[in-house]
Amino acid sequence: MLTNKIRKVIGLTALSFVLALTGCASGGKSEPTNTATTEKQSNQTTGGEASASAVKVTVATMPKYPPNKLPNTFMEEVENRFEMKWDLQSIPLSAGIEKYSVMFASGDYPDFIPNMNSPTNVAKWATAGYLLPISDYIDRLPNYRALFTDEDWELVMEFGTTNGKLYMLPSTSSSDPMTWIYRKDIFDKAGITNFPTTTDELYTVLKKLKELYPQNVGIGVRGGNENTGVKNLITGFRQAFRNPHNTYTKGFWNDPDQGDQVVWTLASTKHRDMLSYLAKLYAEGLVEREFATITQDQWKTKRLNGQVLLDFQYASHTVEPAYELVDIPGGQWEYAREYVKATDQPALDFKLVNFALFGPIFSNKLAKEPEKLDRLLEYVEWGATEEGQLFHQAGLEGVTYEQVDGALQYKDDYNRQLVAEQHGFDWWLTQSEEFMKSDPMYLKKVEAMEQVADNYNVMPRSAPLTEEEQESINVKVSALEDVAYQFATKVIMGILNINDDKVWESYLNDLEKVGFSEALAVYKKYLE
Repeated sequence: MLTNKIRKVIGLTALSFVLALTGCASGGKSEPTNTATTEKQSNQTTGGEASASAVKVTVATMPKYPPNKLPNTFMEEVENRFEMKWDLQSIPLSAGIEKYSVMFASGDYPDFIPNMNSPTNVAKWATAGYLLPISDYIDRLPNYRALFTDEDWELVMEFGTTNGKLYMLPSTSSSDPMTWIYRKDIFDKAGITNFPTTTDELYTVLKKLKELYPQNVGIGVRGGNENTGVKNLITGFRQAFRNPHNTYTKGFWNDPDQGDQVVWTLASTKHRDMLSYLAKLYAEGLVEREFATITQDQWKTKRLNGQVLLDFQYASHTVEPAYELVDIPGGQWEYAREYVKATDQPALDFKLVNFALFGPIFSNKLAKEPEKLDRLLEYVEWGATEEGQLFHQAGLEGVTYEQVDGALQYKDDYNRQLVAEQHGFDWWLTQSEEFMKSDPMYLKKVEAMEQVADNYNVMPRSAPLTEEEQESINVKVSALEDVAYQFATKVIMGILNINDDKVWESYLNDLEKVGFSEALAVYKKYLE
């Protein structure tokens, strides 16, 4: 592996996954507030003084839900179980990652950070020699390693290493696959027994729905700022035209239909074909007319009042309370098990990674402090067990959670935020399947991933850009996307004719003016 491999954006959904994660080594038992005590007094622990055998460990964390006070229930339990004495700093989110950078630059950095959420900075700190290469100790973490399949672990090592070493222990994630969701009650009334499997069938279905429900929106589009609307509209069709988007390489990928040639999704002939199809749908009123300007709130209102009939969204939306059709008697969302396809060949999409580059990092000082390292590795290894997962996510039975009718749930009026703020517990390394069994959205994600797994038939590749290359690419791709999405909007709305060769050539020339060839050359170096 090469330096800076960890700089690739991983999420996705993940992307959406990393944002949802929080730190676990924080919390408090006082009345809930948003003010965190930043330091734990060195002589505080359950029952008073720390035991003589307790090992002092400096810890820093930046939780989503700051603790009300320190020490707290979580901290005391961990200290007692593993004979550690934590000198803990809880850093407010407002301080930003720069707070950690200052710590490392000054040399006064902690032994352990349980919830680091900045892979780019991890790579920098690792290269500077501040971090322990934790991959050298994986054989001592069999429970943790067992959280990943061999295929997923291969991807972890592909995307998460710096100089061939892993310096962070990534967290596993339960992917929520995006697919077509549709109003099953409307399909049933219209006599449509199966979701369409081709773009031609989809067009026919949309035409029929338009005739029966002229006031409704055939395909809804989740809007937002700037180019969000057109991005989301395109997202539902890229796979059908065998032109998926590799987030980790900003859309540059090896197209198997072109002999694995390196191309950019938004500059390929497949993209042109897709825009031609979308322009037809728009011209006939089969997609959201205001896709370019609609806000997220407006889109949600249309979803809730029953106007939207199809949407390319997360499968969990079919059961998410926030999108429940409470005012539509019999209203029901269902998700499609397969992508539609535009050719005789199957749709293409990149495999979802079942992890996020979010998790614990360890100081290089621990290499010379084996007893301290042993305690931390024991703690991590236990945290990956079913008992440890439940402990981190739900806390203590009878205190923060209870069993009701055979299902585990938060106790009284507790929820994730209050448990984190008042007691310090929040999920870490992976979610507890035992606790999540009562969560309909979680169960729907798991079910959907099993049902749609065959849709993900392309293995994503990485491009370990240097820091200088990454900075250049960020600027160039931002400019390229501005040109591409503005062009796509005009084409779909019929302002430009995508079938005119001169229009297409002009678009490619505009891309060239803002650095297309330079960006392509960078990715060719790594992908060819």
